Amino acid sequence: MADSSNTDDQPYALFQQEHQGVIQPKRRNPKTLESQRSWLEKNSPAFEIPQALQSHDSENKCMGGVLNDYKKRWPHWLTSDWMDGLTWKTKSASLFMFCATVTSTVALGDVAARETNGRVGITEYLMLQGVAGVGHSLFAACPLAILRPTGPITAFMTDLYALAERMDSINYYSLLSWVGFFVGFYLILIAAFGWSKYIVLCTRFLHDIYAVFVCTIYISDGIIGVVERFDNVEWASAFFAFYLALFCIIFSLGFYYVDRSTILNQRWRHTIADYAVPLAVVLCVTISYSVKDHVEVDRISMPRNFEPTYQDEYTGERRSWYQGLAADDGSSLWVTMLVSLIAAIPIVALFYIDHLFSCILGQKPELGLQKGEYYHSSMFITGVCNLILPMFGLPFVTASLPHSPQFTKALTDYDKSETPWKVIKVHESRVAPMVVYMLCFGGLLVPAVLEKCPLGVVNGILTFVGLQGILPGTGNQLIDRCVLLLTAPSEFVTRDKNQNGYMELPWKRIHLYTAVQLACLAACWGWRFTGPLAIAFPLVVVAFVPLRLVVLPKIFSEEELRLLDSEGDQSASVLRPESKEQELV
Repeated sequence: MADSSNTDDQPYALFQQEHQGVIQPKRRNPKTLESQRSWLEKNSPAFEIPQALQSHDSENKCMGGVLNDYKKRWPHWLTSDWMDGLTWKTKSASLFMFCATVTSTVALGDVAARETNGRVGITEYLMLQGVAGVGHSLFAACPLAILRPTGPITAFMTDLYALAERMDSINYYSLLSWVGFFVGFYLILIAAFGWSKYIVLCTRFLHDIYAVFVCTIYISDGIIGVVERFDNVEWASAFFAFYLALFCIIFSLGFYYVDRSTILNQRWRHTIADYAVPLAVVLCVTISYSVKDHVEVDRISMPRNFEPTYQDEYTGERRSWYQGLAADDGSSLWVTMLVSLIAAIPIVALFYIDHLFSCILGQKPELGLQKGEYYHSSMFITGVCNLILPMFGLPFVTASLPHSPQFTKALTDYDKSETPWKVIKVHESRVAPMVVYMLCFGGLLVPAVLEKCPLGVVNGILTFVGLQGILPGTGNQLIDRCVLLLTAPSEFVTRDKNQNGYMELPWKRIHLYTAVQLACLAACWGWRFTGPLAIAFPLVVVAFVPLRLVVLPKIFSEEELRLLDSEGDQSASVLRPESKEQELV
């Protein structure tokens, strides 16, 4: 039974119960209802506000939202959060996510080492993922969100190095520590005062755009890695790397969708689908060793010693792990603090969107999680990690797309006898993410294992991860509606309107909405090529919020937006309180 003290939630909850037929509608005074609704309920374009992000009395107090997360999760903490992880599904999902994350983390660490002249490298990237990830999986109320250093974080790391090189009064490690301090401080403030709830101003309109943008970045990085190899190595080696990447993608997709076939029996099909990526990697690595005497194969290069990447070019000594906030090379502390205070703002804007989108998309109702939705505690733990870890020369960290929702799906048992697949059970626990992070950290302890993987396979995995997030039928409605652009309007009626309520609309209105989203996606990609300004691309994403709040309601009716921009069952008439009260008055 809901806590009667949460008076802010009662009007919205009552409307949902009335609409679902749980209780009979009652006449209420519209002015009273209006005064009880929160600012978000009045102004958010979201037709369904996640319960965990609705206003609570406790969230208006400092740390109220964080403590509320822990209060709700505590009954699961010492029991089912561990016991539910003792399944074969945990093993398969952990191996999949390890393959999906460690390769890109190593690739990004190598890029960072080259761009920062060795200040930060693979060792720091893997250590960060291991330490921050284990801490998050232990102490966050939503342990399934995947924390890691992402591509945009690598861009920030290199931009900060370039800034430190241009300003003689700034030391890079001191700048990194102070930026991390302010990023962590801002994120902790966001969590402490419950400001995560304002992410509901970003509806599915923006969720789908951002998810496609991130997935296409992974696809682009994988393809560019293959193409650039033709300029750097012999063509025979480059062609072989291309074939390995292609084989990795084909094998992964084939194994992943084997459940839709009738070969073998159901148990074997499920097992192959669960281990799709690890099986593809093993096959491709085996193929790479079959030609070792004929073609030179480029493989992952790992540091051989468990020590920082940077080595002084004059003395040959490695830097110490702890760098702290103050440098001893005569750099100006006050200048560093002022620059860091400003530089942290676009990073916080990115993390606010990236982290909360990862949590929202990884906890969507249709994914079938049974232990609740949590946001504030995850933001708090991420803030603590960013506050402390950069002082050791480690990069920043945030939740990652598309890995977070993909991890939830990998832990899910589905009934695949019909499309879309029906969720049977999600094996949500703290064991699975901990295994992923410990395996990543283990790459530092046993580097020879990772060094067997060819770079072509790394490119293939990056591309597959991106493809898996945006293939038609995977839950991204922007992609599904892009398919409709190539579909004759006469064929629209053959689709299941109960699955896609927007199919009731005229096809021109559907295509117009899709065109607006594609224009926003093009703006995100275009901003990546603006040189130094590319670091501010989170502000471009933020600009889509007023577009949805102010501009789209002038182009589309409320009913059209309800069908095009709501979560879950699009045909269900999920009314907001003001719509319901109009019926009852």
